Amino acid sequence: MDNQHKIAIYGRDHETPNEIYYSSIEGLGIGFGISVGVTQKANEDCIGLSTLNTDVVLTIADGHWGNEASELAVSKVVEFLNPDVRLSKDNEARARLFPLFEQINNELLQSAMRFPGAPAAETTLIVCYIRETPRGKYLYWASFGDSYLFIFRNGELKQLNSLNKYWLGMLSKLSENAESGISLKYLSGESRYIGVASGLETGIEKLSSGDVVFLCTDGLIGSDDEVPEAVAQNIQTILSANTPTNLKAKEIVNSALMRGEIDNVSCVIFPIT
Repeated sequence: MDNQHKIAIYGRDHETPNEIYYSSIEGLGIGFGISVGVTQKANEDCIGLSTLNTDVVLTIADGHWGNEASELAVSKVVEFLNPDVRLSKDNEARARLFPLFEQINNELLQSAMRFPGAPAAETTLIVCYIRETPRGKYLYWASFGDSYLFIFRNGELKQLNSLNKYWLGMLSKLSENAESGISLKYLSGESRYIGVASGLETGIEKLSSGDVVFLCTDGLIGSDDEVPEAVAQNIQTILSANTPTNLKAKEIVNSALMRGEIDNVSCVIFPIT
């Protein structure tokens, strides 16, 4: 695979009801799928990835008030891996996520202010940066909004991020009301840092062979709150199957369509080796 490989999948290219676009990235086993849902509407979801040597970035965004915001966000994220930027310390990987979200938010704010009274495009955004270090392989992640980030480990789907009511764009509070302290929670012996800025959540997770990083928009879950037990069980069953990741992505997206999901539906699957 080309070390400069980058790809973004825009929902506006996939707006036929009940149609699923799915594929995989050769050499990495990454699978992804996207669908507008079961009704004719705009598809505001967007997914993307980029690679550089052994580093991988995955991203997913769910736009609101049009697809401008999600496309802008994903386009910026797939440029995250830059061969001219050398990271000397592990914590620099996580630190780079903060200005990335800030830059995206500022561009959306500036765009909204150009046309007074016009709908202000907003988006959720999850960014996953998988990096191999001397201490092992780590997932550095950041999340804003109500899309979902999971780790599938030992047959169990574990949600890493929390959902919130803010989106990047006009109504977000990314730079305002920052918390004075940083709270810690522990997942799998690694720290998750929350309270960095209002609406932005970030964390670190050590990865092991057999883990699966799984991102999706709320349309796939059918909720922007708790994950229904039946939905979680179905995803776990599909991820456990001995089938290629592109077919897993197709089946998971199709399960949302089968229940009549009218929202846009997207997911990304990355198995860790």
